[in-house]
Amino acid sequence: MAEIIEIGVPIEEIEARRERVAKAQRFETPDRVPVIPAIAHRFLVPKVGVRFRDYYGDPETMLRTQIYAQKWLMENVRTDAYSITGAWVGAWTDFQNTFEAGSLGCEIHFPDDDIPWVGDGWVKTDADLRRLEGIDYVHNGINARQIEYRQAMIAVAEKYPVRFQGGPVFCPGANPSLTNTSDGPFGIAGDVMGAVEVFTAVYERPDFLHEVLRIVTDKMIAWLDFCAEEMEIAHPRSFAWTDDLAVSLSADAFREFALPYNQRLSQHFDGRLSLHMCGKTDHLLEIFRDDLGIDELQGFGYQVDLNKIGEVMGGRVVLIGNVNPMLIRNGTPDQIRQATRRVIEKLGPYRGLIIQDGNNIPPDTPLENINAMMEAAELYGRYQ
Repeated sequence: MAEIIEIGVPIEEIEARRERVAKAQRFETPDRVPVIPAIAHRFLVPKVGVRFRDYYGDPETMLRTQIYAQKWLMENVRTDAYSITGAWVGAWTDFQNTFEAGSLGCEIHFPDDDIPWVGDGWVKTDADLRRLEGIDYVHNGINARQIEYRQAMIAVAEKYPVRFQGGPVFCPGANPSLTNTSDGPFGIAGDVMGAVEVFTAVYERPDFLHEVLRIVTDKMIAWLDFCAEEMEIAHPRSFAWTDDLAVSLSADAFREFALPYNQRLSQHFDGRLSLHMCGKTDHLLEIFRDDLGIDELQGFGYQVDLNKIGEVMGGRVVLIGNVNPMLIRNGTPDQIRQATRRVIEKLGPYRGLIIQDGNNIPPDTPLENINAMMEAAELYGRYQ
């Protein structure tokens, strides 16, 4: 076997984190409020000294970078993250928020020094609708590359064995995840049509927009079912997704154009439902709770009113958020501790709270600022 990649966290600590988070997810009383900062690609890939173009251009580089980046995170960031399998934290065919649009005919740009981004939308006419419907979404574009990358990661998995202190050796690349989530029907409609065009269509071309949303949702479900079969995911199948672009819709417009298609996605699964949505979602919280029936609102935005979300979701939906990421980037550790304390005091009594930024910590954020969230949880988030 290749040299083992040792992660300097005792396995007993990993299990304690797992139990702490599980208790929060069950609305039980852990020893303190858990903390899981959302630290992702723009932050972590440079920590390994890898160029983004190289990371996205080669599956073995992607696998190796993910493992060493997670090692850095586990050893430097004060977090209750407990896993090195699954999205980002182990082995994952990672093409960010481009895999859906990039499998539906949009051009994807891969800069040397940043994550990929989606080019212009192209679905403008009825003929384009028919072309969209005819795309083999599972075996086209970025999804085809995901399938290829997964097999390549499996082929080299034994070159990268991992071990927590005192724990067993395992290979994260042995069963890497395809990206089996979604950026949401309305968001992907915005990619394939263009953001301006999709919002204009709400008022001027509603029937056309509904047809785009139907086609896109059909494609998403086909891909998710393919992922479940390929990865041998057992029931109950859980689902984590977002529809960030739809945050700009009114509640009425959301009910008409976003809700039916998000319901089709969510109702396709029989496990835990975790929704993420950036921004100020106060006007949509009841819809998330009652019409989508989510179990968890992940990374909810720092703009969300804490009194409102506590009233609507406290004790019923697990809440993960919502410290301002720009405060974490530019503030002082004491300011971050006080902001975290406010979230704990408002939402902690409901249980079901996990502290996170709201949402996505920027690159070059000082480590002491990130760790100030955990310091606040230890000072103010104890359940006695």
